Amino acid sequence: MASLRNYYHPIDAAILWSDLAAHETEIVQVALRKPELLLKEFPQWPFLHAYNERICDAIACQELPATYLGQAISPGSRLEHAYMCIRHSDLRMWVARYYPDDKPDFLFSKNTDHAECVSLGAHLAQRAELECARGELTKLREIHSSVQLELKTLTQDHHNLASDLEKLDAPSEVSTVVFYVIIGALLDVTVGKNADGQVQSVYKNQAAVVDAIITRFPSQPGLSKRTLDRKFAEAHRQLHPPG
Repeated sequence: MASLRNYYHPIDAAILWSDLAAHETEIVQVALRKPELLLKEFPQWPFLHAYNERICDAIACQELPATYLGQAISPGSRLEHAYMCIRHSDLRMWVARYYPDDKPDFLFSKNTDHAECVSLGAHLAQRAELECARGELTKLREIHSSVQLELKTLTQDHHNLASDLEKLDAPSEVSTVVFYVIIGALLDVTVGKNADGQVQSVYKNQAAVVDAIITRFPSQPGLSKRTLDRKFAEAHRQLHPPG
C-alpha cells in the first residue's frame, strides 16, 4: 500500500522498503545512535542496511534530492543522516529511475492504473523544458532590470535638460517688439532718404535689400525671401503703427 507521508528520513525509507515497519522503534533507536551498526545489530535483516546505504549514497552523489534541517544539501557535505529529509515524490522518481525492478509498495501502489501515469521519460523531458524556461525567465528579468535602470537614467537626464532650459531667458514679448523696432529703424536708414531728401543707400527699396541678402546668403536657414518679407513688414508696422 502506498504511503501517505510526504517526507521521509533515510532510515524511515529503508525500513519501509524492507517491510520492517513493525520493528521501526527498535531500528530507529539504533540508527539514531550509531547508524553504522545497523548490519551488526540486525544481521537477520541485511536488506535494511543495504537500502539505508543505497539511499544515503544517492543523497551524497546528488542523485536523490534531500534537505538537512530544511536547507538544501551542498555537494560534499558530511551531515548526520538522522536530520536529512526526502520528499515522497523525489524518492519515488529516484527509485523508478535507478531501481525499476525493486519498487517498494509504500511508493508504488500495486493498484495504480499506469495508463493514467506520466512516463518517466516524459516527466524528465518536461522537467528539462521547465528548467530551460526558468533560465530564459531569469535572463528576461535581468534584461528588464537593465532597461528599467537605463530608463531611469534617461528620465533623470530629461528632467535635468528641462530644468536647464527653464533657466534660460526666453525672449519676452517686449524684447521681441524691440527687435522689430530696431530692424524697422535699420531699414528706414538703409533705404530711406535723409532730411534733405537725399538717398542714403545704394539700395533703392526694401525689395533690393531682400535680394542682396538672399544673394549673399543663399543657403542660410531663416533668410528666405518669404521670411524676410514677412519680418520686414512686421518691423515696419512696429516702427510706424497705423494711426
